Amino acid sequence: MRRYDIVPAGARDDAALRARMAADWMRGSLSLSFRREPSYFAGCALQGDNAQVYKCIDTVTGEVVGMAARLMTRLYVNGALRRVGVLSDLRLAAAARGGTLVARGYRVLRAMHAADPVDFYVTVIFEGNRAALDTLPSGRAGLPTYRDFGRMLTPALHLDLPRPPLPVAGVFFRRATAADADALREHLAASAARRQLAPDYAHLPPGLNVGDFFVAERGSRLVACVAAWDQRALRQTHVEAYSAGLAVLRPIYNAAARILPVKPLPAPGECVPYLYFSGVGLVEDDLSVWRGLLRHVYREVRRGPWHYAIAALHERDPLAAVLAEYRAVRTAGRIFVVHYEDGAEAVSRLDARPPYLDMARM
Repeated sequence: MRRYDIVPAGARDDAALRARMAADWMRGSLSLSFRREPSYFAGCALQGDNAQVYKCIDTVTGEVVGMAARLMTRLYVNGALRRVGVLSDLRLAAAARGGTLVARGYRVLRAMHAADPVDFYVTVIFEGNRAALDTLPSGRAGLPTYRDFGRMLTPALHLDLPRPPLPVAGVFFRRATAADADALREHLAASAARRQLAPDYAHLPPGLNVGDFFVAERGSRLVACVAAWDQRALRQTHVEAYSAGLAVLRPIYNAAARILPVKPLPAPGECVPYLYFSGVGLVEDDLSVWRGLLRHVYREVRRGPWHYAIAALHERDPLAAVLAEYRAVRTAGRIFVVHYEDGAEAVSRLDARPPYLDMARM
């Protein structure tokens, strides 16, 4: 009998899947866990539809030692919406690594793909996840092709120091209202078509509302937007451990935070108070407008309970240069377009538009 079984997961497995996500840390000087409370499957709605989730069970202990999900979504591909797959939430306990489980898991994926094919899938592997970066794109027998689409910069901007506004002549910055819904939807569609792999905003995902967006107007025309999206009701990031050096510095830093306009570092085990700068949309890559809008949103959310805002842009996106103007924890992930033999031609036709994977929806 095999030590590990890979089988479909359902609603009855929700607690075990959430426990697996909490147990697997992204390790570094700051070790983090990415959680999905209070419901793993409710959080899947942020990533796509028709979630097909598999679990790997230790037949001796009954523990869920691994998991992975395949979902479907609609992304802009060469300027038009296409049905695309998403591969996410790949987790495997350290004790179960080193054998054939990864290859077995990808045989399951190939069977799902054969039953319901798409041209390709997208996935993001954070740069701290060396095991996945060394294994999955390796071209090992049985694995699909992983095509590297470059770095998605994901700095966590510190929402602390006061910054002056950056006015732009003829442009007005404000929070969106319900009356903006149709114009915002049209603007997001036009902007997304200018990027590769940008999501469909025809219907906003759970937890994201029109009122979460901030817009830039020139006259009566909307020219830029970005949402400040707090996802704590569906998923969270927890600090699990600090390196020895950071553990020594944390009390000193937190003492200074009592008198300086900086925010304290969470204790190990605590949830990080953050939000996403999501739904970035400009019909023209006007850096002055983007710089002014980002500063307006920064000033607004800085007064809230959040310590960080994660702003994700691709390294080739001209808008990414503005992110370097803010104090941040600099992190990044690599985008991969994943395909089997039947998708090779479609992938070869992907043009050079800079990708925009909205990380709040990955």
